[in-house]
Amino acid sequence: MNRFPPNRMAIAALAVSALFVFAGRARATDISGNITSTMTIFDDSQLVGDVNCNVPLTTADANGVASCIAFGASHITLHLNGHTLTGPANPPTNCSLPSDSKFGVGIYVNGQTDVKVKGPGVIQHFQRWGILLLSSTEVTVGRVTATRNCWSGMQTIGVSDSHFEEDVWANNAVGSNGTPCGGICLVSSNKNKVHKSTFYGNGTAAFGSVAFGNVDFGVGLEGTSSGNRVEENQMGGNTNGVLVFSAAHDNIIRHNIIVGNPPAQVSVTFPTATGAGADIHDRHASAGANTFEDNFCLTYLGPGTPPCPNIRVKDKDDDEARSRLTGPLKGQEQSNAARTAGLEVQIVSAIASLLAVALGLGPLHMRVAA
Repeated sequence: MNRFPPNRMAIAALAVSALFVFAGRARATDISGNITSTMTIFDDSQLVGDVNCNVPLTTADANGVASCIAFGASHITLHLNGHTLTGPANPPTNCSLPSDSKFGVGIYVNGQTDVKVKGPGVIQHFQRWGILLLSSTEVTVGRVTATRNCWSGMQTIGVSDSHFEEDVWANNAVGSNGTPCGGICLVSSNKNKVHKSTFYGNGTAAFGSVAFGNVDFGVGLEGTSSGNRVEENQMGGNTNGVLVFSAAHDNIIRHNIIVGNPPAQVSVTFPTATGAGADIHDRHASAGANTFEDNFCLTYLGPGTPPCPNIRVKDKDDDEARSRLTGPLKGQEQSNAARTAGLEVQIVSAIASLLAVALGLGPLHMRVAA
C-alpha cells in the first residue's frame, strides 16, 4: 500500500532528484589574501578580498609560467568582485626579460574552452602578463582593468572565438625590454572580438630602435592573427594605437576612436615619421590585407590609401539615425496605415450615399467595415 498519494510521490521524487543534482555541483572557491603557490581552480570561483601574489618562478609549469591563479577546467568562471590581484613587480623594476625561460603572470588559461574572467576588478604588477590565454577557445574577459603589468595587460597565443569587452587596459608594457607589447597582444589568434574597451598609455619607447621604430601598442595583432574584429574601442596615448604586424591578415578594425597615438614624447624620441608610430600602424606589405573602416583617427602608417585622418565616421548609431531619416518608424507606419484606412471608409460611404440619392432611395445610412 502506498503511503503517499500519486501527486505527493511525484513531488518527493522531484525533491530527491534535485538533491542529487545540487550535490553533484562543485562548490565555489573563495579567494583572498596572500598566494605563494599557484592556485588552480576547477569550479566557479570568486575573489572575496584583495589578493597579493608572490609565486616563486621555480614552480613554473612546462611552459615556464608561474601563475597566481590558473584555470584547471573548462566551463567555469572567475569573478573578481571589484577586488585587486597584485603581483610582485614594480615596473620597470623586477620585470621579466625576453631571455627568461620562467616568468610570472596573474591569470592563466591553458587549453580550456568556455571560461570567463568577470570584473570589475584590477590585475596589476605582474612580471610579464596580467592575463595569459594559451591554446584556448571561447574565453570571455569582461569589465576587467589591467594596469602596470611589465609586458602586455593580456597576451593570447593560439586563442580563437573569444570575446573581450568593456575592459580597461592602461599603462602596460612599462618593462617589456624590447618585446612588442601593450594593452592586448593577439599572437596567431583568430576570430576573436575586442569590443567597447579602453586603451590608454600603453607602451614605452625606451626599448625601440630608430631603424624599426617603437614596437608597442594599445592593440597588437602579431604572428598570423586573422579574422579578428576590433570594434567600438577608445585608444589614446599609446605608442601606437593599433599595430598590425607583417603576417597578420583579414582583420577588421572599425568604429573605433583612435587619437593621440603616440604621445608627444615618443615623437621626440623617434623624430622620423616612420619610426614614431601612429593611431593606426599597418606593417603588412599589401594594401587591403586588413580592413580599417570608419575609425575616428588622425595618423596612419602603412600601405595603400590612408584611412586617417578621418574625423567623419559612421557607426551603428549613425546607421540607426539614417534609417529613421529615410524611412518611417514602426509607430508612424501603423499611424499612416490607420489614417489611410479611415480615408478609404469615408470615400466608400460618400459614394454609396450619392448612389442612393441618384436612385431615388433617399439618404442611405450605411456602415462600411474597415
